[in-house]
Amino acid sequence: MSLKPPAVLAWHYTLGIHLLPILESGHLLPMDTPDTPASESPLVWFSLNTRYEPSAAKSLVLDGVTQAPTLAVMRQLGNGIYRLGLTPRQLLTGQALRRQARIGKERWVAISAQAQACGANTGEWYGSVNPVPAADCVIEVLNAQDQWVRVAS
Repeated sequence: MSLKPPAVLAWHYTLGIHLLPILESGHLLPMDTPDTPASESPLVWFSLNTRYEPSAAKSLVLDGVTQAPTLAVMRQLGNGIYRLGLTPRQLLTGQALRRQARIGKERWVAISAQAQACGANTGEWYGSVNPVPAADCVIEVLNAQDQWVRVAS
């Protein structure tokens, strides 16, 4: 009897306040950031990081100081932390992702530097320029003991 190893999943990390709109629309939708050039295609980002993707954390301004929030703060302010998982073979990565999204070399270097500064690894990044059906994803929530628990598959 051989046990099948768990499938590797790429994860889209989000807050609970964003999960309901995702489920209502039925899709993870490609999104721009304020600094995304008009020439680029928006993306739905995923990561192989199984703990939490550091670049997914939005910064907070506390007492005039910009800082990355802790998971506990994000859980409290965001109505929980969730992740939606998909097999990486359904996504693009590396040069294919950058080409599809039309991310230029200079901008990729800047994005990579930002990622490295917050502890992220761009080698773990995957994405899609197309909407990703939520029904195709496994959904997990980060519980109070900082463990990921499956809530839907």
